[in-house]
Amino acid sequence: MKNRTLLRLRKSIFAKFTLSFITVGLIPLLVLSYISLNTFSNYMERYVINNFEQMLLFAGKNVDDMYMKYNNISKLMYSYGVGGMYGQLGEAIAAQNLEVDTNSVKIVDNFLLTALYTDIHLQSVFFVYPNGNFQSLNKEKKPLDFDYDYPNKEWGNALLLNRNQLTYFPTHPESYYLGSNTQVLTFGRNLIDVLGAKGLEGRIVGTFFMDVGMEAFDEIFNQMMLNPKDVIYVLDQNNTVLYSNNKANIGLTYTPTESSDYLYRQQDNVNVSWKIVGELYKEEMFQKIQQIIGTITIVIGLCMVSLIMVAVWFSKRFSKPIRSITIEMAKVESGNFDTQVTVQSVDELGLLSRGFNKMVVRLQDYINEVYVAQIKQKQAELNALKSQIRPHYLYNTLEVIRMSAVANDDNEVGDMILSLSHQLKYVLDYGQETVTLQEEKTNIEQYFRLMELRYGEHKLAMDFRYEGDVLGCVLPKLSIQPIVENAVYHGIMPKSGKGTIRVIAEKLSDHLLSVTVDDDGIGMTEETLQQVRQKLENSYSVESGSSSIGLKNVHDRIVTLYGSDYGIEITSSKDIGTSVRMVIPLGQEVITYAERHTSR
Repeated sequence: MKNRTLLRLRKSIFAKFTLSFITVGLIPLLVLSYISLNTFSNYMERYVINNFEQMLLFAGKNVDDMYMKYNNISKLMYSYGVGGMYGQLGEAIAAQNLEVDTNSVKIVDNFLLTALYTDIHLQSVFFVYPNGNFQSLNKEKKPLDFDYDYPNKEWGNALLLNRNQLTYFPTHPESYYLGSNTQVLTFGRNLIDVLGAKGLEGRIVGTFFMDVGMEAFDEIFNQMMLNPKDVIYVLDQNNTVLYSNNKANIGLTYTPTESSDYLYRQQDNVNVSWKIVGELYKEEMFQKIQQIIGTITIVIGLCMVSLIMVAVWFSKRFSKPIRSITIEMAKVESGNFDTQVTVQSVDELGLLSRGFNKMVVRLQDYINEVYVAQIKQKQAELNALKSQIRPHYLYNTLEVIRMSAVANDDNEVGDMILSLSHQLKYVLDYGQETVTLQEEKTNIEQYFRLMELRYGEHKLAMDFRYEGDVLGCVLPKLSIQPIVENAVYHGIMPKSGKGTIRVIAEKLSDHLLSVTVDDDGIGMTEETLQQVRQKLENSYSVESGSSSIGLKNVHDRIVTLYGSDYGIEITSSKDIGTSVRMVIPLGQEVITYAERHTSR
């Protein structure tokens, strides 16, 4: 008994439909989710790494700029004026014959004061004379340790080797100030008496030192969005750490962290032999990515559960009515049904079909073909009456609205409703495939009247030109109005000022009718014109939206009605205007779709 129940359930339409729904929906969802997650994860990883590299590149440029800034500050010694004369600091000091007098001290103090407040990150400045004496200033008025031998011999030797250039000294504590351990980076440059000798070959009359606080680097690297475990290093050519966001590493020799948990990136500087090294902690860097992936995974899981629930619910909803119908079919076997169903399955639909066929056998003796025919005839007559009533009701309603507007002295709205009513009557008349040019012209005038009322006579003008006997020619209904509408919206409306649309109808010969719609609007570029021409020849519409009747619609109708030798031609010039020409055979009867297929 249990096996029969399982077998019946397995063969039921409920089980089949549920399994099919889950298979068709779940498998593509799993595949798509897997591909999407992998693609997203790889993309985000590349994005994060590239973003870090860009930040490192930007930081390196800023470090270069910082170095050049202090290089330029050190050069102020050569442009600092003394006694009203430009660039005389070196000569003034050299004139003291190695003896420092009161005037020299005052000159140097003034220079040091100027240099110190040139940059916010300068902590202190020194000027050392060749005899070892020096003058200094600092912003925090720190007391000097006079027992400290300033500057040390290593600095002096480095400046002798690099006598004409800016020299830097690795980050160090300010030991020459009492009670200060502030970390600073020192820059030094020799002052050469360039006026007392040829070029830069003069003697050194002093050395200028600048102490730069670590805030100068903090200002640069605080702009980088770093995680807590990310470490940034500024290294010199000896791999000495000049700066690091991990302050404990400053002044040490850099050793890369031997761990696969970090991603290493390096940026070399252009103006100074420094390099920026970034150690990016991968777990923190990709943590947000993993959170996003986790969220997406949860959403995908919920979608899968929802898919299964919907499949079961929909299958049950689909099969339950069928089973109910099979039960009720035994009660309504004498009902009114005239059809035969072929039994092809053993599921619920098969049971329904067999019960339905038993009922049909009894119905065949009672169904009268005449009665059915009368019902169909009455239904057709009713549908015809409805088709007549709907346009008639619409026209009457519009007329009531128009008369109400006229009664309220709103003649412009009344005119717009009247024009719309005429257009609707013209469009909703399904009895004719073709109309005369006069009828199409009247419809265009009604449409243009609406456009004039909407945008004003200062914006639009229309000129209809035609030969005397051309108004009686036959052409497809609603073939010119869409072209005029296209000229209004795409040619005249974007134009500043008034635009004119000309409709020219003429006979090219005894067998051809030409209707040309010109406008002096904004026109099209050659590239756009070629795209429009190409789309006219293709199988898809130029216009967007299923309710619009555009150039492609008119062109296809003409080709369908008269053949591929006829249709629409377009020419246009940018900022000059567009011309759309429609050519159709003159006096040829239109073959309708039904007639064309009947003849086959």
